[in-house]
Amino acid sequence: AVWRTSDLVVQAPDDRVARWSTDPRSGTPGLPDLSPGAELPVCLRTVVGGRPVFVGPDE
Repeated sequence: AVWRTSDLVVQAPDDRVARWSTDPRSGTPGLPDLSPGAELPVCLRTVVGGRPVFVGPDE
């Protein structure tokens, strides 16, 4: 799937259980910000087996 998102963040609310590195040198990709009030990601396109199965209205 191809998504349009605003900010990418690394969120780790509990350091004891979080295994997601916040160090930029780690190469860990950010995830969309899903906190309250943030703009939610929008699916632009989904491809299965090389064929589009969903194409958003703006695509």
